[in-house]
Amino acid sequence: MLSLIIPVYNEEKNLPSTLPKLAEWLENGKGSREVVLSDDGSVDGSAEMICEWSEKHPGMRLVSAERNQGKGAAVRLGMLSAVGRYRVFTDCDLAYGLEAVRRIEERLMDTGAGAVIGSRALHPSGYGEYSFVRRMMSKVYVDLLKVAGGLTQTDSQCGIKGFSADAAERIFSLCTVNGFAFDLEVLTVAKRLGIRTVEIAVNVLRHDQEASKVGLVKDTVKMLRDVRRIKRLHRELSPENELSRRTEAAANRSEFDG
Repeated sequence: MLSLIIPVYNEEKNLPSTLPKLAEWLENGKGSREVVLSDDGSVDGSAEMICEWSEKHPGMRLVSAERNQGKGAAVRLGMLSAVGRYRVFTDCDLAYGLEAVRRIEERLMDTGAGAVIGSRALHPSGYGEYSFVRRMMSKVYVDLLKVAGGLTQTDSQCGIKGFSADAAERIFSLCTVNGFAFDLEVLTVAKRLGIRTVEIAVNVLRHDQEASKVGLVKDTVKMLRDVRRIKRLHRELSPENELSRRTEAAANRSEFDG
């Protein structure tokens, strides 16, 4: 089974167009797929809307946090609640399209990698209809985080990533970041555990700048602060001490709320 995880926070605007697409995707999968919509304490009608659709489509289900914590917490809850052999998360507006989900699943199967992550940097039109200024700012932002985090991937912040079930369980049970720095932590933990990670070219098919929950300038300082915390928390992580570190990770999650 393939699990598709969708983090949700006050998505009344996107869900009316997203839910029908997810329902069709499930039908085409002939029982070999599930959609896990992970609600991060929405205060609008998102949860109710999802419940209505899940009653009609058995492969679709809602998991909910008791309170809003951040996208990282929502993705983590969805990943650890999923049951698929392969697990992919993407944003609620399906910015990269569902075809990218299929390609990530195929790459996971073909390569045997533990993680396959999308990269806008590898696609000639990766940033879609981003304005020139926003495109440049995004690239500078990602490059800055790449250097600060000591990672080699070309686009750590791309909003679509896939994992084998084993890699998902190992990585996300050790993650602590609840906010937008969670992508960096996921890749850091994968690296520390020796989990093979490969990239695949993806492009943004739609982008609602008004609805974007990330402020490139405002969030950079917080992101860099979280990078330092991530490096400190996982500095000694290795496959040998992986199990003992899981209880520490649970205790450290409150440090990254929001």
